[in-house]
Amino acid sequence: MRDSHSEKPFSNVTPFWQRLPQFFLYPLQQQLIWRPVLYALVGSGLWVLGRSGDDDGFSPVILIVAVLVGIGLSIDLMRQAFRILEQTSLGNLRYADFDEPDDMHKMTPYKLYFVMLVQGFFIAIMADIHPFLGLLGSAVVNLMLPASIMVLGHTHSFSDAINPFNVFKMIKACGWPYLALWAFGFILSQCAPVTVMLFLGKVPITLLIALSIFACAYFTLVGFNLMGYTMYQYHQEIGYSPDRNFEINALASSRQNRPLSDDEILAQQIGTLVRDGDINLAIEMVWEELRYDQFNAQLSGHYAKLLMLKGDKSKQLEYAPRHLFALARSGKSGRIGDSWRQARLLDPEFKIDNPDHVLEIAAAAASVREHQIALEIVSGFHKRAARHKDVPAVLVLAGKLLSDHLRQDTRALSLFNHVIAQWPTNPAASEAQQYKDVIERLMQGQGTAQT
Repeated sequence: MRDSHSEKPFSNVTPFWQRLPQFFLYPLQQQLIWRPVLYALVGSGLWVLGRSGDDDGFSPVILIVAVLVGIGLSIDLMRQAFRILEQTSLGNLRYADFDEPDDMHKMTPYKLYFVMLVQGFFIAIMADIHPFLGLLGSAVVNLMLPASIMVLGHTHSFSDAINPFNVFKMIKACGWPYLALWAFGFILSQCAPVTVMLFLGKVPITLLIALSIFACAYFTLVGFNLMGYTMYQYHQEIGYSPDRNFEINALASSRQNRPLSDDEILAQQIGTLVRDGDINLAIEMVWEELRYDQFNAQLSGHYAKLLMLKGDKSKQLEYAPRHLFALARSGKSGRIGDSWRQARLLDPEFKIDNPDHVLEIAAAAASVREHQIALEIVSGFHKRAARHKDVPAVLVLAGKLLSDHLRQDTRALSLFNHVIAQWPTNPAASEAQQYKDVIERLMQGQGTAQT
């Protein structure tokens, strides 16, 4: 999350207590609902396997497997729950608007479990002093738990989450509505047990197990969405700026009843400027965005199209290498072929000017079967940048393309032999040797067949 007081806060956020139905519907999004369903199927399946023997007992082996699988699913659920909390707190209220996933929450479930363990030790110490103090400690810990989770989701720090000052600071930021948040959280924690009690004795045990697991996962996602939205509501008091103003974007996109993404908002602004004839202003606006997110393929694509629309061929050729690298770096390799062909139409001798980018762009093009373009990208690289560290890997890539896709084994062997001779200790030489051995065996086999 971005800590910032300088950005204008969003002050028109609907209070969380006025959006309760939306929280209960939140996990029904197709990108989310499959997890509770999968957990339920796995849990009920393990129950069936464990009871499939001749006796009435439960298989010890399946029991061990069930425990291990349960721990794994719990960790996976918590990672997804904390991702929901963080993204919701940033104003991304639909899963489709989430930022690209990262490893930020990989360890967060373990940190939460340790937070709860520390809280448990605190209660035990208080109870050891006096039973009444144990009850009081349990009440305090129970009241602090949502705030501890919110602090952990915000800072990703175990020490911050167990620090009473940070926890009470989060409670203070929310004010009295925190008590309502706690009450709703308590109700949600009881939803799964109540659901099980409602169906106990009325449905088969296998179905009851599946229902209980589904309910537990479902209401966990509801609860974390609620806590994330509460943070979004009080982001100014907490001390950070969200990614987008959901309320304004929701009004702007009421036809689809969802918030506009940043890309959609920018595309609308660009379209308006182009229609008004302000192409230069549109170019300046996108360039300013690129200064802060230089490998954003969407922004880069907007900039390249605006240069094409303006008809500035020199600027197009100047920017083309950077655009190709942005596509490769951001995983949008499917657009590299068209972008390269467009640049070659403007200049048949067009090359990537930065030698550090050649290998990555060529490999990205090869990954989407643009084999000829990948060869064009690396063509002559070993002469233009003879001392560059990527030369061996580039030559091996060229040899692989020639052999695997263009059936030019003789040229490929020449490149492989050159790499092996010139850079024998380079990792690329080992790969070249492997390909060379395969090609030579194939050639020997063909020669034997012909004789």
